[in-house]
Amino acid sequence: MATKLNFTSKVRAGMAVERASAGERLADGDVVGIAQRDAAVVSLAEVAAAAPQEAPAADAVVTSPTTDTPAVSDANTTTHAVVRIPVEDVVSNPYNPRSFYSAETIDELAESFDKQGQITPILVTRLAEFPGKYVIVDGERRIRAARSRGDKHIDADVRDGLDNQNLYLRAYHANKEREEQTVFDDALAWKKLLDEGVYVDQVELGVAVSEDPKHISKVISLTSLPPYLLQRMAQNRADVGLGHAYNIKLIFDRAGASVAEHWLEQVIEGKASVRKLEAAASAEAGARRIGPRRTHYQSRVQFNRPDGVALGELKLFGDGRAELNLKGIAAADQQRLAERMKAVIDEWAAEMETTAEN
Repeated sequence: MATKLNFTSKVRAGMAVERASAGERLADGDVVGIAQRDAAVVSLAEVAAAAPQEAPAADAVVTSPTTDTPAVSDANTTTHAVVRIPVEDVVSNPYNPRSFYSAETIDELAESFDKQGQITPILVTRLAEFPGKYVIVDGERRIRAARSRGDKHIDADVRDGLDNQNLYLRAYHANKEREEQTVFDDALAWKKLLDEGVYVDQVELGVAVSEDPKHISKVISLTSLPPYLLQRMAQNRADVGLGHAYNIKLIFDRAGASVAEHWLEQVIEGKASVRKLEAAASAEAGARRIGPRRTHYQSRVQFNRPDGVALGELKLFGDGRAELNLKGIAAADQQRLAERMKAVIDEWAAEMETTAEN
C-alpha cells in the first residue's frame, strides 16, 4: 500500500512540475495577462456603446489612416493605433478560437451598423505570413457584417508585435468575456494550436486557458465527430453541453453517425439527459464487444468468365439490400462495365415504376 501511495505522489509531483514549467514559459511574456487585460478593455467598450454617445472632448486625439496617426506603445513592446483600413485588406485570424457563426447574428450586427455605425473597432495585427494585410485578432463578426453591407472601410485598432499565442489568447479571452464561444469552437481551435506547435502540449495549453489538461483532452476528442454534427451542436449550445457531446462522441465511435444523430436530436428535444446518454454509450460498447450480428444473404448469383475463372458474385438479402462484388476487371474495361450496369439498373427502375403505377 505504501508503495502505491508513493507512486501516486510521484505522479502528482511530476504533473505539478509540468504545470509550473508551462506557467513559467507563458509568464515570461505575460501572454495570458495581456490577453485578459485586452479582453476587459473590449468588454468595457461594448458596455459603453450601450450608453448615449458624447462628442469628443476638445483635447481628444482624432486618429486617421495616415502615417501621422498617433501610435501607443505599452510595456510589452506592442504598438497600436485606431485607423480606418480597407475591408479587402483584412484577413481572418488563422488561430480564431471560434469556428461557428450564426448568419442571423451577423445580419443583426449589420443592421446595428446601419443605425449606430461601428462603435467598437476590430482588433488587428500584421504578420509576415500575410504581407500587406491586416490579420484579425478580435472582430470576425464585425468584419463579416461590414462585408455583408458592402462597406469599403472599417475602423481598426492595429496592434503590432503579437506572436501566435497572443493572436489566439486575446481573441479567446475576448470571446469568453462575451460568452460567444462554445466548447465546440474550443475543440477545433485547441487541436489546431497543438497540431501546429503553438503550444508544446496540453499542459501548456491548459495553463494558458486556465483549464485542466483532462478537460483539454476531453474537448479535443470531439473533433473526431463529423463537422456537420459539431455545427448542429454549436447551433444548439443552450441544450448541448460538453457532457452530452462527449457521450454522443462515444456513441458515434461505437455505433456510427445515424445513431449519434438520433441521440443528438433527443438531447435537443429535451428527451435525453447526460445520464441517459452514458447508458446508451455503455450499451453500444457492450454490443461492440459481443460483435456485430451478421445478416446472411438469402440468395447468391455467381459470375464467371467463359474459361471458368471467377469474376465475382451478387448477394441478395432479406432486408432489401443487394451487394455486387467483382474482381479482376481491367482499368480500361471498368468505365464501359459501369455504363452498361447503369443502363440495366435504369431500365429495371423504370419497369418497377410502371408496375407500381399499374
